Amino acid sequence: MRVGLYGGAASGRKELHPVVVSLVSALADAGGEFVYGGGADGIMGLAAWTALAHGARVTGILAPPGEGDETPHPGLTRVEVATSRPARRARILALSDVVVALPGGPGTLEEIAEAVNLRRLGLTRARCAVLDAQGFFDPFLRQLDQMAAQGFLRQPRHELVATVATAREVTALCAGSAPGRDSGPAAPDAAAPPADS
Repeated sequence: MRVGLYGGAASGRKELHPVVVSLVSALADAGGEFVYGGGADGIMGLAAWTALAHGARVTGILAPPGEGDETPHPGLTRVEVATSRPARRARILALSDVVVALPGGPGTLEEIAEAVNLRRLGLTRARCAVLDAQGFFDPFLRQLDQMAAQGFLRQPRHELVATVATAREVTALCAGSAPGRDSGPAAPDAAAPPADS
């Protein structure tokens, strides 16, 4: 199982760190491999250092020179340099069986939103999830529920993105045996034709 990780280049609140370490450690111990943006700092760096400390293979997809402000991680198993930031996101998604958004800023939100949309359109096989980190992603999930309720999202949100906290939940998500712990509300009219945008 290869897990794509999205996360902030900033460290954020320290209270969020244990849940990141817990998930990444458990996934690594279960034989998971990781692919992410290649940075050494912040939440991204924390995840990478944790995975490597547990013996996991970690691939970093770096932004091209001049298009990224991350400090490249010095200890990765494999490093690629993308031709653009969009190409970087596409490569991470293409290499992943599941992508999990860890706490982060606008770039993290952009990445998981794009992945969810591509999943909605049937343009990626990767499953999508957000880490259950003290409600960090609750506003994002509520917005998707609102889109469904107002007729802008055909599928119920839980069919597109799950909330996970354990390696077992991520593994089940990859296997297609469970949508995640948060089933979420159903869309009011799932049979309606999809909106144009």
